[in-house]
Amino acid sequence: MLFRKTETTNNRHLAKTVILLITGLMPLLAFTSWPPDVMLLIYSIFVAAWFYQHRLFIIVQRWPGPVAFHLLLCFLISGALTEAIAWTNSYLKADKTPALFHPQLGVDLLIGIGFYGGWAVAWWIALRWFRFKLWEVFVITGLQGIFLEQLGAVFMAMVRAWTSNLFLALLLGAYVFTVHGSIAGLALLPTLRRFDKPEQSRSWVRFPLVIALMVGLAFLGCGLVQALAFLFGGLPAKQSIIEHPFW
Repeated sequence: MLFRKTETTNNRHLAKTVILLITGLMPLLAFTSWPPDVMLLIYSIFVAAWFYQHRLFIIVQRWPGPVAFHLLLCFLISGALTEAIAWTNSYLKADKTPALFHPQLGVDLLIGIGFYGGWAVAWWIALRWFRFKLWEVFVITGLQGIFLEQLGAVFMAMVRAWTSNLFLALLLGAYVFTVHGSIAGLALLPTLRRFDKPEQSRSWVRFPLVIALMVGLAFLGCGLVQALAFLFGGLPAKQSIIEHPFW
């Protein structure tokens, strides 16, 4: 009986590993066309990190400073990777109105410090009181992205496409869900277990709470960056991503 349970567990782990590997490689198919849509590469990076999560855990644990600082750095690194990929995606397509914080990469990354720093603080607050599994982090952040990305523009686009093209609506939702879930998943992959304590609550309240914290603190973080930039003359005006790619 014990052997059968062990075999079943091993089979499930193998199946999960194979599924992750296949789905992690799928974004590379974007390079079969030009210009490629490289945005989902952040998911490929998340999957690669998942396979090396034990090594990443040890590396991050050795960083100087408290675990809250490690969490912040992980979110800033994950966010910077995401914004760099998003900017590259828009640049390759010569997008005139890119869905970025700012068309110029340097400014976009600067604003991203406030946005993803806000996410880090949100999760730090939530993890002090509640327990989360990594898949819950992915799902929560992914759903938050569907409903709140571009102030709800993505969700409204899905609603408009729902009756005329159901597949397109679902594809758009899955796309945004995967990108946003990967950002938080990548950041918390090497840090989540350090917050996990048996006495912490797993109440359903943790889901709406962390979403509210992420949204509110992301706006606050972006506002703080803009306020600080104002002291030095303000952020540069938005210009063509092709003519002025970096600043």
